[in-house]
Amino acid sequence: MPRLGPACLTCREKCRKCDRARPACNRCITKGLDCGGYPEQFRFCGIASRGKWKGAQVPVGDRNARVRSKRVTRRQTRESSTAEPVSGDTSKSSKSSEQTQTSPTLVGPIESPQNPSDEIVRILGLAETETLLSHYDSFICPHQISGVGDDVDNPYRSYILPLARQQIGLLYAVLGLSAAHLGKLTDNSTLHDTTALEYRLRAIRALSKEIRRSQSETLLADEQDAVLAIIQILLLHDIAETGVSSHGIHITGAMSVCKRILIAEGLSGHRQRAVFFLGNLAWLDIIRGFAGAERLCFSQDVREMVAFASDFKFELVNGCPRDVFLIIGGVLDKAKEHTLGWLTWDEFQIALLLAKHKLYSWDQKSFTFPNADPRWPAAAEAFRYACILRILRLLDPVQPANTPEIQDCVTKILDATAEIPPDCSIVELLILPLFMAGADSLAPHSRYYVVCRLNEIERRSEVRNPIPKELLQKVWDARAAQSPDDDKNVSWTEFVSSPVI
Repeated sequence: MPRLGPACLTCREKCRKCDRARPACNRCITKGLDCGGYPEQFRFCGIASRGKWKGAQVPVGDRNARVRSKRVTRRQTRESSTAEPVSGDTSKSSKSSEQTQTSPTLVGPIESPQNPSDEIVRILGLAETETLLSHYDSFICPHQISGVGDDVDNPYRSYILPLARQQIGLLYAVLGLSAAHLGKLTDNSTLHDTTALEYRLRAIRALSKEIRRSQSETLLADEQDAVLAIIQILLLHDIAETGVSSHGIHITGAMSVCKRILIAEGLSGHRQRAVFFLGNLAWLDIIRGFAGAERLCFSQDVREMVAFASDFKFELVNGCPRDVFLIIGGVLDKAKEHTLGWLTWDEFQIALLLAKHKLYSWDQKSFTFPNADPRWPAAAEAFRYACILRILRLLDPVQPANTPEIQDCVTKILDATAEIPPDCSIVELLILPLFMAGADSLAPHSRYYVVCRLNEIERRSEVRNPIPKELLQKVWDARAAQSPDDDKNVSWTEFVSSPVI
């Protein structure tokens, strides 16, 4: 078989398989990386392949290769500039007509537009765009924040939609998430598999470009907020699809933007939109840290600033009280330091015991909940004991699940979640506590209860997140396979190979 040519420079640096797609590697695109392109095909003149000159490069470029590359580039440019949107044109062939009825198929190479303003006008002019934005507004927004739902103050509506009409990358991200969700609800495979993927790839490219630009210049406030919003939408898209985020790496990009905001002006009251996005990303970062503390991106200092600058929207979106959020954030910071060898086991153990004491002694009566709903204290209890359970497992990963302290935490979580009925919007926030309790549940009825509640959340939110149940089943199967005299813990982290639950 003829060789396909060399891998792109980025894949070569990372020692991974490259799909050699042109003009940019699809593997780099899907991971949000800047594809380094492909090297010229060289012939070497008079350079030895051994001795002290080994590896020296005096290349003579392959003129034919360059000419072919230029022809491809010119052809792609002509195609992207002259192509018309497929959507809305019913005079095409039957195949084209079928595509137009299902999705606004994008054309041209997946590259950042030369003029984002013109691209925004073009995209907003598509009939399907209004359908997708309406679906995001009506179906997706209400499930992203508890107790607000269709209220005009819903930040996923009031913050993201106006910004998406100004920032092309965020518009792509919102349309991609909406297309994936609507396509799944209506069994429209073209909308779900093709349109959503194309918008998603464009959003990733736009995000990568903005993050790189933020390293050399100061982005405008709208541009900064759009970067943070794109990252959150991409993460929601990932979780809605598979339950696992492959773009958690972009949280690092959010941190670079966050640092510039802090340096320039701090997290002041007039940047509530940025505070909202950063608070949500900081909590998603904590969830990543539950699976592996070395993955943490946000520092405790930033978490403290975000917590103090945030309002009740933090709890309405994430469920976890900010007090508990800060305690477990400090714990995971220490776990990361210990993993990296910066903290001795004795120092780490002392930090864990102090944090456990803080959580046990936390008085929720001193905490102000988002509203008067009497179920908020129960949700706080569920998160508090889920965090205590994580600390106990950090103290002793192999401690048997049947120990009294472990089972007490499981009971506290299950009792607390039982106080929240399925018709209450707060129930959608309880995936993490239910998962943590399920991982150490031993009784069949407890496991059945956890699965039932996770199913209720899926039905209510219309978003399938298979990972919690799949991980729990692996833990339960592994425990069942243990010999009768082996009660060593089976940790759910053993089955996690992806960055986010």
